Amino acid sequence: MELSQPRAFFGLVSSATPQGSNVSNSVSVGASNAAVSLTSAATLVTFDAVVVGSSSDLVIDVSDLDSTGTTAWTAGTAQVETATAAGTITGAGNAEVIVTASGMTGSPKTLDVAVASTDTASEWAAKVRAALAADADVSALFSISGTGADIVLTRKADFSATVSGATVSVYPANDATLNVSLDNGTCTGITTAATSADTTAGVATAGVYVPDLDGNDFEGRATGGATKIYGVYIANSSTSSDSLTITQGTVLADLAVPVGSTYAMADPAGGLEFADITIEPTTAGPSLVTVVLATD
Repeated sequence: MELSQPRAFFGLVSSATPQGSNVSNSVSVGASNAAVSLTSAATLVTFDAVVVGSSSDLVIDVSDLDSTGTTAWTAGTAQVETATAAGTITGAGNAEVIVTASGMTGSPKTLDVAVASTDTASEWAAKVRAALAADADVSALFSISGTGADIVLTRKADFSATVSGATVSVYPANDATLNVSLDNGTCTGITTAATSADTTAGVATAGVYVPDLDGNDFEGRATGGATKIYGVYIANSSTSSDSLTITQGTVLADLAVPVGSTYAMADPAGGLEFADITIEPTTAGPSLVTVVLATD
């Protein structure tokens, strides 16, 4: 990819309505977008990254344009819990299902599931699965599946983003309190199963996922060996409420970039601070970061 006419655009403008008598229409206040032309030799390097954990750092090695020093990525694992139905219903009524989960609204939550006489374990388990999937509190955190007598809860990701064509999911740590209890409510015939099985332990996602900053090339154009910075653009595109902080040399020290906000600088002469840039969440994240650098 060959670049042409690299530019930066900056502005801060608002419309205003004059308050004087017999005055109509609106006026523009502030400075509209102004183009800052950069040297035609400038290379644009852009990438997205997911940052998870208050101690996780995305470190941009400016000279090599790679992520040396960045916190290693741990993908995490979705927790899976399995309850197994047992017993044939001998008296119609409601099965009592109690779901306990950290962070779930109403936990522990009791669901009364209607079952019919002669329902086998597989048949009334299917009714329990349907009831769990239909419950807003349960389904907010878990996907419900299973076949036969199994009732399976799989923890949903807290956050997902597409980075370089791949879906990146962020999972919480294992919840030791997670449990699905099965018992008779007003029905008879269910073999009590007070404890469900921890099928797969959850593993918390942590670190920094940054596949495109490797110091090699971007779209076939070499990126390593930079000596000047003409422009910096860092956007906090998170869906969480977490701010990012940016630190670079002596110029920036934990500069806050709230969700939906952007930090941007440009210098046609390439005189911006030439030091590694460290980006981290103010708390745990997860944070989705978009970075564009204009270098020589």
